[in-house]
Amino acid sequence: MERACIDRIDEGLAALMVGAEERELVVPLTALPAGSAAGHWLQVELDGGRLVRATVDRPETARRRHRIRDKLDRLLGRGPKPP
Repeated sequence: MERACIDRIDEGLAALMVGAEERELVVPLTALPAGSAAGHWLQVELDGGRLVRATVDRPETARRRHRIRDKLDRLLGRGPKPP
C-alpha cells in the first residue's frame, strides 16, 4: 500500500499524487471511495500502475489539514510562532 493525495477532480476524473515521488495517476472518480474530495489522503494499492483499491486515510487527511491551517495562521499573524 502507498499513500496518495487527491490533487484535483475535474469532469469525473481524479488526479492523484502517489508516493514520495508524487507520481501523477489519473483515475475515474468512481474508482475512489464515495465522498472523496480534493485534499483527501488515501491508502492505495496499485498493480502495474493501475489502481486496484483505495481507502480514505482519515487520520493523515486530518493531520495534513491541521498542519496547513497552522502554517496559514502563522503567515497571517493569527497563530503562535514556531519554537
